[in-house]
Amino acid sequence: MNKADLLAAMAAHVRHTGLAGASLRPLARAAGTSDRMLIYHFGTKAKLIAALLDRLASEMLGAMNAILPATSAESDATLAAEIIALFRTPTFQPYRRIWFDILSGAASNDKVHRDIARRILAGQVDWITARLPEGTHNPTSQAKAMLVMIQGALTLDLVEMSKAANLGVQRAYPPR
Repeated sequence: MNKADLLAAMAAHVRHTGLAGASLRPLARAAGTSDRMLIYHFGTKAKLIAALLDRLASEMLGAMNAILPATSAESDATLAAEIIALFRTPTFQPYRRIWFDILSGAASNDKVHRDIARRILAGQVDWITARLPEGTHNPTSQAKAMLVMIQGALTLDLVEMSKAANLGVQRAYPPR
């Protein structure tokens, strides 16, 4: 297998399990090879993770382009609502989980995760800027502000899902 095939198989595994399942042995199994062969192809585990995150970032930005065409919106509010709806679609859910995993890695001061997070954020800002209404005064700062608002809305979604999951656990195991 070549690097591209290995990355495709590993990316499919990570889309299904999230980055929590991105340890060397499960990635090797997903790619149908051994962990030694993965290291042979990529050099080190750090280089493997960097290549995998780069692949996932490209897929994420490509999925955004495929789902929402490059047409400018009527207003900022309409665009924000469309983007939030896009991020909530079932086809985008794996990327959303991966995005929060990347942000978590970046928050723990991991250089690879920080670099990929910067790349994704720059891509998202460019993507939003291309869709802002005609005549927007400062499109880059408007896109950044909109991205912060969208990420906040999506984080609140995660908090609500977490609360619902915890309530389910509490109902299954009532307090004594």
